[in-house]
Amino acid sequence: MLKVVVNGAAGRMGREVLRTVWQAEDMLLAGAVDVRGEGQDAGSLLGSGKIGILLVSELEQVLQETRPDVMVDFTTPAAVLTNIKTALKNKVCPVVGTTGISKKDIPEINELAKREKLGCIIDPNFALGALLMMHLAAQAVKYFPQVEIIEMHHHQKLDAPSGTALKTAEIIQEHKSNFKPGLNQEIENLPGSRGGLFDGSTRIHSVR
Repeated sequence: MLKVVVNGAAGRMGREVLRTVWQAEDMLLAGAVDVRGEGQDAGSLLGSGKIGILLVSELEQVLQETRPDVMVDFTTPAAVLTNIKTALKNKVCPVVGTTGISKKDIPEINELAKREKLGCIIDPNFALGALLMMHLAAQAVKYFPQVEIIEMHHHQKLDAPSGTALKTAEIIQEHKSNFKPGLNQEIENLPGSRGGLFDGSTRIHSVR
């Protein structure tokens, strides 16, 4: 039985993970962490009545009290790196869906995971459709001279571009890196109106 703590349990994805773990026969919901609704029963997030697990705001407290196998993190870009380090230092494997992790932080995370002899998964999107989109984008770029990424999310999306868009751009660059961002004499009447430029060649437009 895999013991799981859900960090960011009150968010949109956090609730889905919470529900999935709670209903799974081979997983045990060990704890739920979120500053929103602290002290409330986590069942209130599922609409299922009380489940006997209270929302707690301190991640390390929950990890030390419950000793889970895995921490699933859907929090914020500002908090996620600290959350990963906290999990690894407490001998817990992080599974991270939070976007906004900088590439420069990956070596530090990798080194800490190796030192603790633990696995760590960082995936900017858990949706099957997004994974298929990235795979198809990698195939399609071989046949086009130019590419731009346009994305739109819900109104509560905090970071832009999203981790999904950045990962897609990274995959595109791996398969074809000689794209030209546009015409040399392009004019922007409003700065940023043509999107952000990833690695000098792929523009990303975040509608939201």
